[in-house]
Amino acid sequence: MLEVKNLSKYFGIKKAVDDVSFKVEDGHILGVLGKNGAGKSTIFRMILNILEPDEGEVLYDGKKIDYSMSDKIGYLPEVGSLIDSYTVYEQCMYYGKMKSMKSEDIKNNMFELLEQFGIVEYANMKIKELSKGNKQKIQFIISLLHNPELLILDEPFSGLDPVSVEYFKRIILELKNQGKTIIFSSHIMSQVEMLCEEVLIIDNGKVVLNCNLEEIKQEYASKTLDITGKIADSTLKQIAIFGKIEKKENNRYLVNLANKERIGDVFRLLYTSDITKFSVLNVSLNDIFLDKVGTAYEE
Repeated sequence: MLEVKNLSKYFGIKKAVDDVSFKVEDGHILGVLGKNGAGKSTIFRMILNILEPDEGEVLYDGKKIDYSMSDKIGYLPEVGSLIDSYTVYEQCMYYGKMKSMKSEDIKNNMFELLEQFGIVEYANMKIKELSKGNKQKIQFIISLLHNPELLILDEPFSGLDPVSVEYFKRIILELKNQGKTIIFSSHIMSQVEMLCEEVLIIDNGKVVLNCNLEEIKQEYASKTLDITGKIADSTLKQIAIFGKIEKKENNRYLVNLANKERIGDVFRLLYTSDITKFSVLNVSLNDIFLDKVGTAYEE
């Protein structure tokens, strides 16, 4: 299990990460969301011990993460870290040696993963000769080369075509089923919803939400009403006592209740109105992000 405890990080006078805490159990996937500059990559680098936190600590299986534990961790960075002049084989050898692997094991694991990804023919190609999508595949392969227990994926689907995205997702789920601890960020909200049990939303370096995804979606859905009909202004003012009203086109209203127990009260207020639709709204992760951060997620 990964435990992040009260992490803070300053860059000059700016507090980039502010008292961040969370846990990720073995065999679970945590999705980390936040606008550009929210602090996601800085948190990842502190987990990896690339950056030293000014406050707080990071533990894996109860032990502080340091360089002696780096062989247990796989990392796919948001910004490419491949060496253009190397071949894929040379690149894998370079990183495998950094993870204390034997040459024969690196070679065997590399070809097994290249075969999985359907790109065995790229083994002797130089990195600079590969497309952006294939470079991303190589970075993913490198992050898996040493069979890590903890995997950190920063925008893993960047530059991939839809078929490759689906393949990446399938591999990530297989790793989860093997008991790996996985953290990843993505600008595509639907991918987070599909893969993650837990979500962490960061805004200006602070945690604004840390919860089970299905539980929070149910909580939000049970408090959001979708109403269509002709409603008098006086009735709308009474409903507004119970929550925020957002007027849409064609006499449609979304009512975000402060308390889901008020659904019955709203229904009774509408008794004399000409209502054609009254339902509890299904909410998306993007709706929740918008509520917590104040802006829609950056797709």
